[in-house]
Amino acid sequence: QGKPPDFVLEVASDSTYRRDATVKRADYARMGVLEYWRFDPDGEQPHRTPLAGDRLVNGLYEPIPIHRTDEDAYRGRSDALGLDLCWEEGELRLWDPVGQRYLHTFPELSAHAADAEARAADAEARGQRLEEELARERLARIEAESRLRNQED
Repeated sequence: QGKPPDFVLEVASDSTYRRDATVKRADYARMGVLEYWRFDPDGEQPHRTPLAGDRLVNGLYEPIPIHRTDEDAYRGRSDALGLDLCWEEGELRLWDPVGQRYLHTFPELSAHAADAEARAADAEARGQRLEEELARERLARIEAESRLRNQED
């Protein structure tokens, strides 16, 4: 595309965490990635925090302030996304400060989609039952009208 991404998020793993915080960080700065975030669900890697971010300023990364909001909760502001990255209850969440709400996680979206599919299937089944009932009523009316005509003849 000719343009580096504005935002990169690395999820820590035992095999890559050292490279993520050093080599990749330098590579992303050279590429011009505006924000480079690292998420460590366990908080056990070298930075000893579950959430760390850097913002590119004059070609160099400066740490993004991460605020501890609770004993096990951290939050940092991503200007690139216009959202807060939050580590809460062992989960990475995105907070929309404008809408004052968390964005849905993939499992939540999947659950919503499954609920919507179930409701749609239920509505379709109710609609089919209603159509069948209406068809039976039409048939009964036609049969009744036919019997009435036959009696008049």
